[in-house]
Amino acid sequence: MLTTWVNNLIYAAMGSQMSTIKDILSQQSSSDWCYPLTPYIPFPKEKWPVFENGLISDIHILPDKLQRNLTNDSWYWWCDAQFVPFNDVSLYTTCSVYHPRPGCRWTSVPHMPSGRVVLYNFLSPNSLKCIIFSRTNSSVWPKVNPHPIGQLVAYCGTGETVIMSDKGDPVYSRSRDLTNAVHIYCATANNGVSFACIKRGIGVFFLEYHNIDTSILVHDSIRCHQICQDFVPSKIGNDSVACKFSPNSKQLSVSISTGVLFVVTRSKLEKVCIICPDMLDGSLSSAESFDYDPRFASKVLTVATTDGFIQTVDIETGTILRSVEAEDACDCLTYSPDGLFIAAGFHDFDIVIYDRDLTTLHTFPMSTICQDQLQRVQPHYPTVLHLSFSQNGEHLASTSCDGHLRIWRIPKILTLQEMCRDKILACLPVRKVKYLNGIPEKMKNFLLYKYI
Repeated sequence: MLTTWVNNLIYAAMGSQMSTIKDILSQQSSSDWCYPLTPYIPFPKEKWPVFENGLISDIHILPDKLQRNLTNDSWYWWCDAQFVPFNDVSLYTTCSVYHPRPGCRWTSVPHMPSGRVVLYNFLSPNSLKCIIFSRTNSSVWPKVNPHPIGQLVAYCGTGETVIMSDKGDPVYSRSRDLTNAVHIYCATANNGVSFACIKRGIGVFFLEYHNIDTSILVHDSIRCHQICQDFVPSKIGNDSVACKFSPNSKQLSVSISTGVLFVVTRSKLEKVCIICPDMLDGSLSSAESFDYDPRFASKVLTVATTDGFIQTVDIETGTILRSVEAEDACDCLTYSPDGLFIAAGFHDFDIVIYDRDLTTLHTFPMSTICQDQLQRVQPHYPTVLHLSFSQNGEHLASTSCDGHLRIWRIPKILTLQEMCRDKILACLPVRKVKYLNGIPEKMKNFLLYKYI
C-alpha cells in the first residue's frame, strides 16, 4: 500500500506538461473544484519571530517606492490583502487613499496610486519582496480576488474588470457595456469558471453572472433592487458592496453597506432568500460582515448584524443555529479554509477568532497598536477592512484604515493528519491530487480541503 502511495505521488508530480491556463479553464467543469497547478507552499514559521500579541509582521501596504507623503493622519486607507490559494507566503494586495468628507462623495488623494495591485512574498523577514503591477489601477473601492488556480487574480479597474496572471498580463477582461455601469466588485467561485460582478449605474446596481471560457461571457444579469427594493445606491455614492459564491459554487450572496444581504442562485440569478433584514433581526453590520461555512454546500452562513450579534443561520430553513453577542460593531468576517475558525474584525481595531460554535478562542488586540490611529476611524465606514486566512489556518492577514497590512499567528496546534497533509501537498501540484489512483475519495477531499 505504501509503495503504491509513493508511486502515485511520483507519477502525479512528474505528469505531462500542463496546458495553458485558458485551455485548462475551458475544460473545467462548473460542478468540480478548481485547484492550483503548483505545489502547496507553507509559511516558514521558523524564520518569523512572534511578538507577545501574536503579531509577526506589520508593514504599510503601499511599497516604499510608491510612497510619496504618508504623514497626513486624517487620510483614510481602503485596502485589501488576500492569501494566494495553497500559497501561504504570497498575498495579493491593493489600496487607495481618500479624503474623508462627511455627507459628500469621497475623493482620492492626488498623486497617490489608486488600486495598484501588488504581490508580496513573505518567505523571509530579512528580504521581504514584492511585485508591483504598474498597469493596474482602480476608480472604485479596491479589492483583489485571487483565482483558485493560483496563478490568476481578478480586480475591478477603471472602466473594466480584469483577470490577470501573476506576471501582470491580462488574461481575461470585460469593459463597460451599453449601460455604462461601473464594475465595482467581482468574485470567483471555487469551480474556477463561475465569475460574478456587481456594477453601479445611475440609481441602480446590476449583478452579473459570467462564465470564464476563452473569454468572460455574460450568462445572466439582474437589477439588484428586483431582489430587494432597498438595494440601491445612496445619493452620495459611497456605498460599498460585496458578493461571495457558496462553497459548491451554486449560489451567490450579495450585500451592501446599507445593511441588505440576499441570496440568489448562480443559474438565472433567481431569488433564494433575503437574509437581512427579513430572515434576521437587524441589518447587516457591514458589506463584508458575512461568509459561507465551507463545510456545507450552500446552506450555512455566518452573519454579523447591527444589533450587535454574530449569528450562524441555515438559509434553507431560516433557523438560527448559533448566536453570540459582540462587544463592538463587526466590520468584516471570514471563515478559515477548513471551517474550523471564524475571524471577525471589529470597529475598535480588535480581531477575534471564534470556533465554529462561535466560542471565542483568541483575540488579537490590534487596538493597542492603533491608539494613535483613532482619528482615521469613520462612523459608517469599516476600520478593519478585510481578513484572509492562510491555507492551513495558522496565519491571518488583516488590513485596516491606517493603511497597514499585518500578519498574525493563530495559536493552532496542527493534528498529525494536518501536518501530513501539508507535507504531501508540498510534494506535487495540488491539482493532481484528485487524479491520484488507489487513494480513497475521502482522503483526497481531506487533502484538498473539500468538506462537502
